[in-house]
Amino acid sequence: MTYTPFFSISLFLCCHCLAVKETEAVTWAPNSRPFFLPTSLVPASSLPTSKFSRHHRAASHILTFASPRKARQVVRAHRTRTVAAAIMAPEDGGIAANANGGSGAAPHPNWRVVDVHKSEERSACSPFCHPLPDESPAGAAATAAPWSRSACQAALDLHERMRMCTDPFIAPILKSTLHDIEMSYRLYGPFCMVGSYNGGKDAVVIFHLMRAVHAHHCSEMQKADDGFMIPRPRVIYFQHSDEFPEILSLLDETVEKIDVDMLAFKEGVSFGEGLKYLVERNIAPRKEGLSFHRPDSESPLPPPHPLAFILGTRKDDPNAGSQGVYAPSSHYMPPFLRVNPILDWTYGQVWHFLRLFELPYCSLYDDGYTSLGNVKDTLPCPALKKSGEKDEYWPAYMLRDWDLERAGRIDKKKEKDKQGTQRGTGQSKPKGAEGDVSK
Repeated sequence: MTYTPFFSISLFLCCHCLAVKETEAVTWAPNSRPFFLPTSLVPASSLPTSKFSRHHRAASHILTFASPRKARQVVRAHRTRTVAAAIMAPEDGGIAANANGGSGAAPHPNWRVVDVHKSEERSACSPFCHPLPDESPAGAAATAAPWSRSACQAALDLHERMRMCTDPFIAPILKSTLHDIEMSYRLYGPFCMVGSYNGGKDAVVIFHLMRAVHAHHCSEMQKADDGFMIPRPRVIYFQHSDEFPEILSLLDETVEKIDVDMLAFKEGVSFGEGLKYLVERNIAPRKEGLSFHRPDSESPLPPPHPLAFILGTRKDDPNAGSQGVYAPSSHYMPPFLRVNPILDWTYGQVWHFLRLFELPYCSLYDDGYTSLGNVKDTLPCPALKKSGEKDEYWPAYMLRDWDLERAGRIDKKKEKDKQGTQRGTGQSKPKGAEGDVSK
């Protein structure tokens, strides 16, 4: 059989396309920074030189697109696999580690929606625990969900990488932040620490810091007492109708892959109502994860355990006020401790952390959004608009003037004042009449 040059070239191109599909490397032309998958969707040439980036530059084939927009479309199509690759150790088939290091299928859902206005929800105790049937062993009413072995190990690995970090821009404040969270866990314990996870960049930082410290703290507790069960990390979210679909996509993927317990308060539940619901019902289970308290029992329930909420508040946020790293809740809220471990972080350090540890974040940040509210009050940051391009923006981490972080947020008060003036009223609400709810 005679092979013609045309046949050889065709065979080479076919093999090349198959290789590209296998390694999934994407870039655009001309003179652009490449996107490599699977990563946290960060241009590889912008990443610090590391074993990770060198490996992908050497091993990946490049598929060229005509525009950044087309490249981003391909990146988003592969985002589920990207999140899994960025945050997880090898899958263990859904096996969860119990108190004695054994295993069993994990039947407890990761995401539960709570409507505090329903009577059955108002009568619940230990909201993060999962109800057990009446015939459960020893008469337990509920149980905390054990954390899967792979998710716990991945978090331990992340904790070790953070602890050993020597990057001069982030290492000092990172070590201080880990210490602050560890002290919170030492005082409150894993059953009484709750993270706020709404998908914004600051909340993503908190989410991964929390899971790393949670894994380390609980592993040390289990070494001291092999009867201790390592529970899932606990996070909350408040649903609302104007949420970005990209935020919901990130939440869905990471909550399941990292195997956390998410309580999502149904739309219409206020922040105060949701937090009061948790604070008044936080009866922590025993070390093996079992809770024996039933709301319909004749015996009185014990007083709830104190709760601490880990938040992504930074000092430049509008609602930061005079808070410190540890701050009691405001007088109009139920009593709990606010833990603000990244209070002193800058915008640049947030992005440096996410990219250095290759952590997944909402895809909107790659489209020029720098601060996320909702679909009605958030636009890409004008400072990131590309010159000569109609609807193209640089990624959020390329913002040079960090004071412009919220430049894409629409001022609700000014917008309403403007609408009132246009209607001929000439009136506006007094200063301070409307608050600012930020992610």
